[in-house]
Amino acid sequence: MMASVVLNGAQSSTRVAPTTRQRILEIAAGLNYRRNEVARGLSRQRMDTIGVAAVVDGGEINVYFLEVLNGILEGAASHGQNTTIFSIKDWTNDSARLPNFCDGRVDGIILIAPDIHAPETLSHHTPFVTLHGNEPEPQTYNLDIDNEGGAYAITRHLIELGHRDIVLLPGGREIFGVRQRIAGSRRAYAECGLELKASDIIEGNFSAWSGKLRTAHLLESRGERALPTAIICGSDAIAYGCIEVLAASGVRVPQDISVTGFDDTLMARMTSPPLTTVRQPFREMGRCAVDRLLVQIAGSAGTDESDPAEGDSDQAAEYSPRIRLFPAELIIRESVGPPRASKCL
Repeated sequence: MMASVVLNGAQSSTRVAPTTRQRILEIAAGLNYRRNEVARGLSRQRMDTIGVAAVVDGGEINVYFLEVLNGILEGAASHGQNTTIFSIKDWTNDSARLPNFCDGRVDGIILIAPDIHAPETLSHHTPFVTLHGNEPEPQTYNLDIDNEGGAYAITRHLIELGHRDIVLLPGGREIFGVRQRIAGSRRAYAECGLELKASDIIEGNFSAWSGKLRTAHLLESRGERALPTAIICGSDAIAYGCIEVLAASGVRVPQDISVTGFDDTLMARMTSPPLTTVRQPFREMGRCAVDRLLVQIAGSAGTDESDPAEGDSDQAAEYSPRIRLFPAELIIRESVGPPRASKCL
């Protein structure tokens, strides 16, 4: 009993003389004793571990995921929490696996860009938070960027430079944030007396490979027609692939075509030239997601549910009690310039 009290870290439940406590610790160290945290967690009904579920496949490096994960890891460490990462190949087909992740190994889970209705998939007893959730619901904690505002800012910037022939390479419209970004571009067009044509929106996904395919299709479909003067990409990865195809075709950026990204990941500074893009505060969002999740975990345990995330960012804007929007910041670099004489293939 006495050894158990000491080895479990208790200080006052059972009185143990300091010399006895020290002797027990020395013997435990000599035996390479390690406390069974799983058993301890079960007894406390807390594992001090949060889960993170995201799409991670064997294709391209998901720089977006890595940026967000860094913030989550920082936030978890600051609260003395461990982190377990669960890999999803495809949300639609793998969503049934989510309850298996919440079988007691973690106290709650953060879902990164889930393309599912999380409340229907997870147990009502499993605290969770979504980052960039698709079709976020009022009862779900969701953290997101001001997609509409970010797309508006970058489109307005191009229009003010003189661009009128602009092509969009977003993700797919089935994604809530993509529809918001298209709406932001439409608003910028409308304010300037212009119209965004449906034919100038070429859908795909957020990968560099998708950027390559769509840019190649654009070059081929335009044929002898003049190329657009600017391309707005839905991610830095799309822009990376886009610029690679343009360069291989002898189209210069920004002399012949201006190209923009979205995210401001490391990839935005790796392109040649560096990307004009929209910055998302990924690390801050990751830390805030941890704070939100821990509040829910504490609430499910019956403790006070005061929200430490409220007011933790001077920039974050609330538009509902459980949905937090972070502002999008336009970052201007060398991939954009005023339109010049258009180039034909």
